[in-house]
Amino acid sequence: MNAVTSNGVGITVGELVARAERLRPLLREEQPATEANRFPTRRVYDALSEAGLFHILKPKRFGGYEMNLDDFYRVVIEVARGCPDTGWWFALGTGHAAQIGSYFSERAQAEIFGLRPNFQAPWSFVANKPTAEKVEGGYRVAGTWYYCSGIPYASHFMGNMALPAAEDGQGQPMLTVVVPEGSFTRLDNWGELMGMKGSGSHGVVLDDVFVPDHMTFRFDGAAGIEGPTVGASLHGNPLYGGLFAAFAEGGLAAMATGLAYAALDEYEELIATKTTPGTATLRAYNPDYQRSYGQAVALADSARAITLQGGALYLEHAARCVKGEAPFTPEKAARMDGMYHMAERLAYEAVELLVRTASSAALKDGARLPRYLRDIIMCVSRGHDQFEFRAPNIAKEMLARTRGFAF
Repeated sequence: MNAVTSNGVGITVGELVARAERLRPLLREEQPATEANRFPTRRVYDALSEAGLFHILKPKRFGGYEMNLDDFYRVVIEVARGCPDTGWWFALGTGHAAQIGSYFSERAQAEIFGLRPNFQAPWSFVANKPTAEKVEGGYRVAGTWYYCSGIPYASHFMGNMALPAAEDGQGQPMLTVVVPEGSFTRLDNWGELMGMKGSGSHGVVLDDVFVPDHMTFRFDGAAGIEGPTVGASLHGNPLYGGLFAAFAEGGLAAMATGLAYAALDEYEELIATKTTPGTATLRAYNPDYQRSYGQAVALADSARAITLQGGALYLEHAARCVKGEAPFTPEKAARMDGMYHMAERLAYEAVELLVRTASSAALKDGARLPRYLRDIIMCVSRGHDQFEFRAPNIAKEMLARTRGFAF
């Protein structure tokens, strides 16, 4: 854990975690309104802002705390324990301060982080026929992006698009553009899915928006990183020297972990206050309920350990890359992605176990446990983001390195 100073005020991650914990009653009270609203209520946003939780990964140079990735995950876990939908929105909207701090120039970072105190920008890779016409000084960009989690209250939007492949067919050329609030339109198209209704994962439209060159980032989606990034050199911190593919799933693993603990809180209340059916004995004294509770605790604790280790491993790989000791390879990123997906799966198993053994009386409309089940199902069932579709990438990267196979 870090003890850092921002703007002359000392603050530790322990204090930030404690602030997030103190918000738990409010977050739980606002869960129904967040679902109905399709994104966190203004009351929730203001509370997170007052707690200073938007600055964890923002560079110190621009008024942030510049804490480590595992520190960020600790806070996400606590936010999600209060409200999983808010945790999803918070993780995917706030976390990209690390990528802005890593890949963009000092000029761009000053402009982005200086727009307003709370930086928040979803980064969407799911787009419908996006276009980027090269013009003098930048691009004119149009298109519709989907699943832009964190877009309500966002200061910016980050839209990615694939570029034409090289003549040799190698690599995955990409272009990401960053546009400020007022330059994008949020669609009213979120909330029809069974879970994560309050995560603010709306679509975004850009309609012939001029994006200056310094607010764009071109990269090869199939490549690793060798040596220091722009941000690692600028800030002198390997936090800003990592590969995004090794970061992307971590916020959701932290969210899922917090969700598992939220389900445990509900189950604990249930067995501590309700009797075993047909008896006068509290369920807390029944070994069957004790077994389910204990197993779920172990599953949630394991998910937490994996997630926090992922954050520490990201910094370790990035530090070695910045020093020139070893590149941050796609294999390392794929294996870290797999770790995060395993954490999510463990969280799912914990929630499923608790819901299945809670009894139907705990699953009434509006109750938290069924909401948590709907939410965790959304986490582990996301189309191309399901681990079953990603696991082959780990095998291919490793077999190419160890056996020389070409895929």
